[in-house]
Amino acid sequence: MPLYKYVCPKCGHEATLLKKISEADNVICDVCGSKMVRQIGNVGVVFKGNGYYITDSKKSSSKKESVKSKS
Repeated sequence: MPLYKYVCPKCGHEATLLKKISEADNVICDVCGSKMVRQIGNVGVVFKGNGYYITDSKKSSSKKESVKSKS
């Protein structure tokens, strides 16, 4: 189950809740009693392997040129 961050538009109170994806978004603020809105946060992405950096693509092209020049 994912964690969701909710923010109250009236008082600014924040809450992090563990909820099912299929569960409804009826979250009430503990401080003022109004309906809270789900906030979308940043997601960390890590790319592993070859081909994600500029230097990776340059290495493959330089190898081809050196093979052509030798033959």
